Amino acid sequence: MRVTMAPFRNSVNILFIHLQEPLTERQALRPLMQGTGQAMELPMLTSRQAHIAKVLGCLLLVYISWGSCFIATKFAIRSFPPFLMGGARMVLAGILLYAWSWMRGRHNLPTRKDWSNSLILAFFMVFLACGFLAKGQEFIASGTAAMILGAVPIWMVLGSWLFCGDPRPSLTQFAGLGLGFCGLVILSVHQASEGIDSGWGILLVLLAALGWVTGSFYSKRHASETKLSVMQTSALMMFIGGLQCLAGGTIVGEWRHFSLESVTLLSTAALFYLVIFGAIIAYTCYFWLLLNTRTTVAISYEYVNPVIGVFLGWLLAGEQVDATVVTACCLTVLSVFFVVSRRHG
Repeated sequence: MRVTMAPFRNSVNILFIHLQEPLTERQALRPLMQGTGQAMELPMLTSRQAHIAKVLGCLLLVYISWGSCFIATKFAIRSFPPFLMGGARMVLAGILLYAWSWMRGRHNLPTRKDWSNSLILAFFMVFLACGFLAKGQEFIASGTAAMILGAVPIWMVLGSWLFCGDPRPSLTQFAGLGLGFCGLVILSVHQASEGIDSGWGILLVLLAALGWVTGSFYSKRHASETKLSVMQTSALMMFIGGLQCLAGGTIVGEWRHFSLESVTLLSTAALFYLVIFGAIIAYTCYFWLLLNTRTTVAISYEYVNPVIGVFLGWLLAGEQVDATVVTACCLTVLSVFFVVSRRHG
């Protein structure tokens, strides 16, 4: 067993080195690494075939990790109140991620500016995006949540145009926006009329999506103000956002409805799955893809998440999937394709 795990462990270590160093430093580091005991493995890792395999592996992990987060959240909140669950998940993920970065030699400490920026970023991208998502999933199916979050690129394009001075969307993008809006309306009306989802839950998940979009814009504007690595910035955001979720859960009285005796093995496993796969592994692989491949490849999860979310909700939780849901899902995926392919083409 020790022999078979060694190549995987070395690959993970090198992946984290890629994440924590700028591109020019990684290129300078490569000759030094070839003189270590890993010299026999590095030629394979730097070949075109190995690079393609690593890209495909990271894509697969991102697809599975983020696509399954919706059903995992659904299972976790069966025993854990939503804000407390999200808080515990993000605090633990932030601590583990920052500790790993520290062990890899990145000993930068956050400045006061880092803390203040992360406080704002965490509110939008963790407290709203994760906390409201978990709360909303108390009232709606996981597949519905996946399709609403899958439409994030639509809001990104609109927000960039209306508030960030980006060029007016093209006709192709407007067509995509229209398809996405139709898909969300069809889905929301159908699920609400059938008594499957509540309008309150749909509103909460929409606010979660808008929180992610707002946080993305804020991050883009203030990204140059820190000397922390991408991994450290993510870890700090997760940690602060997790504390915000715990505080929110305390304010709304979630502790009164929580009992350790009622926690099931399934909910516990779902929580740890969200920590390891939904936070640490997914973010790590996603950031590596952004640094080492085309943006269109890295963001391709946006096409896949709604499909995976709907499929897993049907397979694992018995959620209803009929012709209307399939149609709405197809419209959402198609709209994202039109919006994103034009933006990055």
